[in-house]
Amino acid sequence: MTKLVLWVDKFDECAEFYRRLLDGRLEHASAEFVEVCSESSCVLLHRVPAEWSSEISRPPEPREQNPMKPVFEVRSIDAARVAVSGSDGLIFGEDREQTHGLIRYCDGFDPDGNVIQLSQAI
Repeated sequence: MTKLVLWVDKFDECAEFYRRLLDGRLEHASAEFVEVCSESSCVLLHRVPAEWSSEISRPPEPREQNPMKPVFEVRSIDAARVAVSGSDGLIFGEDREQTHGLIRYCDGFDPDGNVIQLSQAI
């Protein structure tokens, strides 16, 4: 199982985004922390303290300069794309998908603008 820790400004929105993205469940939730878990991944979200928070646009500007891009294995990129529709996050369209070997993958971003990638076995 992969675990990722993220500090987020849009705490509630990110929790719901990752729950829907991973078809996961919320665990150990409090006002400042929540763990979003699926069969293969856990995202541990910490609320950014007010004094450190930043203004996040709606929709967010993807943070392309971030030196890290987490990859989440999903059963279906198409289903994950539908699952997060209507949120402030986004999985890019089929026109942005690529394949490498037996893996299909596509980038997107969460409600805070953190760039992520989904991978699916083909």
